[in-house]
Amino acid sequence: MNKKWILGLYLPLSVIALLILASFLLPILNPGFDEDTVKYLKDASGKIYAAPPYSPLEMPPLGSEKTGLNLFSLLIAGAKYTILATIAIAFLRMVFGFISGLIYTFLPKVVLKHVKGLAEVFQFIPLVIIVYALLHYVDQAYQSAALESNTYIIIQVIAIAIVIIPSLGIYMGEEMKLFMHNEFIEASRTLGGTNRHLIRTHLWPQFLRHSIVLFSEQISQTLALLIQLGILTLTLGGLRYLPGGEDSEPLYFNVNYEWASMISMNTNAIFVTPWLLVAPLLFFAILIFLFNTISSNLKRMLLETNEEGQGRKKKVDKRVKPGKTYSQQDFDMIRLEKKSV
Repeated sequence: MNKKWILGLYLPLSVIALLILASFLLPILNPGFDEDTVKYLKDASGKIYAAPPYSPLEMPPLGSEKTGLNLFSLLIAGAKYTILATIAIAFLRMVFGFISGLIYTFLPKVVLKHVKGLAEVFQFIPLVIIVYALLHYVDQAYQSAALESNTYIIIQVIAIAIVIIPSLGIYMGEEMKLFMHNEFIEASRTLGGTNRHLIRTHLWPQFLRHSIVLFSEQISQTLALLIQLGILTLTLGGLRYLPGGEDSEPLYFNVNYEWASMISMNTNAIFVTPWLLVAPLLFFAILIFLFNTISSNLKRMLLETNEEGQGRKKKVDKRVKPGKTYSQQDFDMIRLEKKSV
């Protein structure tokens, strides 16, 4: 196995694992990270020279949010919610996508046309609009305290997972249908192989490699979707808000500091304090880059290497030309030349 591929796979995985570990350890090692607000910054003479939100120069490395809490600490604390929820969403997508792909593969042709046409409609509607429509009234229930935050997260994970299943099921189903046209599949059917036997013996081993690569791609797509939902103030765990006065806007807050919520809370401050929006977007960009690196290396290791191995032809002696008749003496001469080399 190529060392570059191993490095390109294990290095980003290690960074992601360390980020999750740091997210769990931060509240243990520093219990007051979300309470130790810095009201003012003073110079050596005691003169106040800055008030929150602090810029990255005033409070390195990323500045502070509106109440004076360290923005970097908040993003580290919220990493576990963003990463683990995204992995859970991608996993559910793959499970239900694979099942729907199997159903699609073995559907009768009469039913197949209508199912395919109906499912393809979802490819022309932005997923963020569908998710927002599904969760709008659920979010209102959360805002009215009729729904707990943990329950809301579970509903959100399921909703974000199922919206992709129609198009993902068709994609995987079409791949499976092409695979089922292979000669060895027809031979297995001729010998009495059932659909269950074909799935267990042929389809599952073949699409396990594809599913691993597709799983990593789904994680990146889910992260991008969370950013879009964050702009629409729809975040994992939901946002609470305190109504503002006559001249002030409502103050949003989130109890788990999930990254998309950090975007939602600060979209209106992009021109005044841009680092409040840039910081979570930077974390999202780094995470998407890491998962894209994992995906590209998995593709080389599991798919392209396998295809190269299958497509590799046997070496043929260039002196043997097709269409020409050779005598036993000719083959003896070739054999002697090989021995002398």
